[in-house]
Amino acid sequence: MKKIINNIFFIPTPSNISLMWNFGSMLGVSMAIQSISGVFISMHYCNNTLLAFNSYIFLSKVIINGMILQMTHTHFSSIIFIIMYIHIMKSLLNKSFNKKMMWITGNLMLFMTMASAFMGYVLPWGQMSFWGATVITNILSSIPFLGKKIVFWVWGSFSVSNPTLNRFFSLHFLLPLIILMMSMIHLSILHEKGSSNQMGIFSSKDKIYFNKSFMFKDLISFMLLIMIYCLLLTFYIDFHFSMAKENFFPADPLNTPLHIKPEWYFMFAYAILRSVPSKIGGILSLLILFLMFIFLMFNKSKHSKFYFFKKMMIFIFLTCFIILTNMGYKLIEYPFTEISLVFGLIMILVMTLI
Repeated sequence: MKKIINNIFFIPTPSNISLMWNFGSMLGVSMAIQSISGVFISMHYCNNTLLAFNSYIFLSKVIINGMILQMTHTHFSSIIFIIMYIHIMKSLLNKSFNKKMMWITGNLMLFMTMASAFMGYVLPWGQMSFWGATVITNILSSIPFLGKKIVFWVWGSFSVSNPTLNRFFSLHFLLPLIILMMSMIHLSILHEKGSSNQMGIFSSKDKIYFNKSFMFKDLISFMLLIMIYCLLLTFYIDFHFSMAKENFFPADPLNTPLHIKPEWYFMFAYAILRSVPSKIGGILSLLILFLMFIFLMFNKSKHSKFYFFKKMMIFIFLTCFIILTNMGYKLIEYPFTEISLVFGLIMILVMTLI
């Protein structure tokens, strides 16, 4: 306990870090709220294709405060990704990717959070849940030689069905536990190696204790986060950020929706994936983008704060992300696929220049 308290209260911290460093702690609080609400939802959820959708509706319409519990879990899934993407932008601007182990653990948590969010999207077993699972899992079929066998193994059957739902439910529970352990490793590396700062100086000369100054900043961020959530819960309790209206109908394998789309936080990847006519080409372009993002840790460029060109590249990357997210909502037709392809290529090019 003494070691934990020393790490929390008396860790030396660069004196010039701003409120942008609070997004890491806000992310931890959001993850905790998401995990606790998920445990209570699981008490009423039935992981069976015949009962899953009805249990989802039963929770929101019959259980006392069930709608609040459901919306807490739904809203915080989007809030987590908003905070996570801002946290990543801060890391790019301050060249935090030079700390290799922190960058690797952070990326692993990002990909595991994406996987957990996708599996959670499938669990209500609505129309979009079913068809989203069918489309995304079929991507694995493009793997040479073993693709179809891997898809059947993931499904647990010859189509998306009850074994698939059971596996996704188990993994949706398991992945947050792994993310929790990974976050502890991430924090321990942060405390050992120290945080980056706005000046790009990794020095032990200008540091103060975390207690009081930075804890006060964190408390302000937590209060702001809870206020935003309370506003969403009070005025938009029925609002599901980007959940498609088709998902409020039970899954029907015989009725394909006009436009199958994931949640908003996957839209940039979905837009790139479908912009390339070849399925394997779309997967390779997306894989190249993710690998280039991970390999930023080998980048030896100067600190972005003092270099206008580097900052411009990061802001172009952010612009491409926003445009691709918007293109993901559009139908797969001209000119949306062409725009997605152009901005996807720009995003990949920018990654080489950051």
